[in-house]
Amino acid sequence: MFFPDAKTKGFKKEFKEIEQLMKKLGFTRWAWDYKKVTYDYKYTADGVDYYLRLPCRVINDKQLEHPKAIVETDIPVFARHFFPHGLDNDVIVPEKLDKEVHKKINELEKNLSA
Repeated sequence: MFFPDAKTKGFKKEFKEIEQLMKKLGFTRWAWDYKKVTYDYKYTADGVDYYLRLPCRVINDKQLEHPKAIVETDIPVFARHFFPHGLDNDVIVPEKLDKEVHKKINELEKNLSA
């Protein structure tokens, strides 16, 4: 599930700053390479793992882990994990997680804009 109305798209921050911010919010740097990164926040409901993901990409001439790399944020995605390794981005947020997920998106918006 994509959240196109979330106010997370287009923030530009140095890698060091975004890395510290996302750790502070409980996100883990998961999928990444030299020019892109995805931060994940894990939820579990009824034995199923879900992730709130924030994709980002490097927009200057630096590689991701360079402290001066400029990273631009995108919109959050909610995904369900399938064993052994797969994600479904088309899943609906389970009702029991809905408030938590939206609270985390609001927290993310607030911290990105600070």
